[in-house]
Amino acid sequence: MAKQPSSPIAKTARLLDLVPYITTHQGVSVKDLANEFSISTEELLDDLNTLWMCGLPGYTPLELIDLAFESGYVSIRNAEILQKVRLLTKEELVVVAIGLDFLRDSISKDRVDLIAAIASLQIKIKSLIGDIAQASPTVDSAHRAVILRAIKERKDLEIEYHSLIRDEVSTRAVTPLELGEDKGIEVLLAYCNKALGFRTFRLDNVKQARLLDSSQMISDAKSDSEELFRAKCKVNSRLRTTFERFRLETALATAPSVDSGKAVSVEVTSFSRDWLVRNFMSTLANTEITEPAELAKAVGQKAQATLELYKNERFSS
Repeated sequence: MAKQPSSPIAKTARLLDLVPYITTHQGVSVKDLANEFSISTEELLDDLNTLWMCGLPGYTPLELIDLAFESGYVSIRNAEILQKVRLLTKEELVVVAIGLDFLRDSISKDRVDLIAAIASLQIKIKSLIGDIAQASPTVDSAHRAVILRAIKERKDLEIEYHSLIRDEVSTRAVTPLELGEDKGIEVLLAYCNKALGFRTFRLDNVKQARLLDSSQMISDAKSDSEELFRAKCKVNSRLRTTFERFRLETALATAPSVDSGKAVSVEVTSFSRDWLVRNFMSTLANTEITEPAELAKAVGQKAQATLELYKNERFSS
């Protein structure tokens, strides 16, 4: 009678056991290896094909598991590379920490030894990653591929973009120039035909990307939306947080002269008035707008409108 296929969990556990076993039994026959793990030859070959596509992060030929089993005998040709000790990145440590939480909750309370071992490991990981973990936004690889193709072929793109400033999705025709990074976030520098100006788009906010057949000439004309909004303000506290929020130089926030507790006067700029209003709102009254008065009034009205929401009957209960 044919053996039943293994469950996904059993298959994963077996794959983890196969690598060290083959490493210590180089040249083992496919038949003997299948018998050792109590599976059919067909299922073992399926496992080996899966392992052939696995490896360490990077996934180049240097990191992938180099298996040989075409002759009926199984060997790992880069076992010495896989055995090298490697350091985990902070992101990988966060994943391990989350996994340990799930593992601790799933085992019996009677296994005090395992619970103690998990707690000890969690303390070590916490000392490396700290109390706060930052999650990076996810970028659709298909969108990135379309953008890279447009840059290479010098064609325009039509994108659906979610603007966090206005909290709306709009369709734009853009001329992509290059991909870059802004404070750890992947961005696209492009000329926007809607705004008639150069703009930076976060790739994780691109909802759709479609290649256009033509490419428009970049216009030298500027629209009203190219206007640069300026505001002068006094930062009374939480200097570093406020400076980072408005993307100002943080050297002033740590200068000895600010230790006296006096307010620091700065000028902030943006191509979006809405962006300035939202950021001043988020400083929680730690920043005072001195100029222009119109912007200070707009922030006050926005704050008042927010407070009025809490008087709604929905929040009264």
